[in-house]
Amino acid sequence: MIDAGAGREARSRAALLFLVPLLTYLASYAYLAWYHGSASLWSIPVHESEQYGLLRTSLYASHFLGHVPVDTVLACWFVGSYLMLVGPPGVRRGPMGTRSLAVLLCAFLALCLALSLAAFGVEDTVAYILQRRQRAGGYAVGGSWNLHLPSTVLMLLLIPPYLAAAAHLLRLPLRPGAAGRGLLCAGAGLVVAMTLAVNLRTPAPLVGLWSDPRYMAHSVRELATFPLTYLPLPLASFHWIARRPDARTPADTYGPALLACAALLAVFLVGFGHQVRVSLDAGIPAMAQAPAFARGGSLSVPYLLSSHYFEHFLDSIYFWLLSLWLYARAADQA
Repeated sequence: MIDAGAGREARSRAALLFLVPLLTYLASYAYLAWYHGSASLWSIPVHESEQYGLLRTSLYASHFLGHVPVDTVLACWFVGSYLMLVGPPGVRRGPMGTRSLAVLLCAFLALCLALSLAAFGVEDTVAYILQRRQRAGGYAVGGSWNLHLPSTVLMLLLIPPYLAAAAHLLRLPLRPGAAGRGLLCAGAGLVVAMTLAVNLRTPAPLVGLWSDPRYMAHSVRELATFPLTYLPLPLASFHWIARRPDARTPADTYGPALLACAALLAVFLVGFGHQVRVSLDAGIPAMAQAPAFARGGSLSVPYLLSSHYFEHFLDSIYFWLLSLWLYARAADQA
């Protein structure tokens, strides 16, 4: 049985999640505007490489294409974890079916590829896609994948407790089960496959990955980005794709799920604490690029975070669309 009133109330609460990325972007823009002393930032260099203004930073298509494997893994894990904790969707609703979402997703990728080739060039595009480039002007074995591997692993630990907390705030009853297990396996399999693929010839970078201050500092910045600009978007949208039966699961059934989420959170906090400690010991401003506009010769942590949110704008859209498609497929199969 589906409680329409409860469903409307849940959707109203979920709609507030859209404010999280919106407010994050507004606060970031305000900080960057204050830092540069200008209300219009679209052509002012804000990227730490000093190459791109805010518009090109937000539409950094080649950079996004290099992150597609990471975003795909996280989308599989996010939707799979949601299905395992909240349960499979009930009745399909809304005008956007799996086919429409697939077309939209493919069109988005094609548009980003065309934008990358036109605005950033063939060499930059290919270098990012083949995981040879990590950042503007920076090449390294494993490219974006290796650079994001520490944050990807920790995100796999963070997503389940994040969703459990969100379910509590949205007053969603937990219905733990086997739904989503396939997506979790797919996400974990992609992590192993990509790590082997990009490091097969030169596995040396993996040895010191978790002690390298630059990798650790970058991971901390990623982990401060995903929960604010990526995850709230599909989480809010799921309530418009499907309606679930208003049937609560006995506490003794979801108790073990909550304990598992607590254990994952504890491990995440240990890993995150390690990354923060390594980053601070090395000095975050000293590791970041130092553009001419940097005050005192280095960029502050708030600046690095603020510009980073815009750098991942296209990533958040792809993650959103892919998560919606994966969830819509689950809704069709329910």
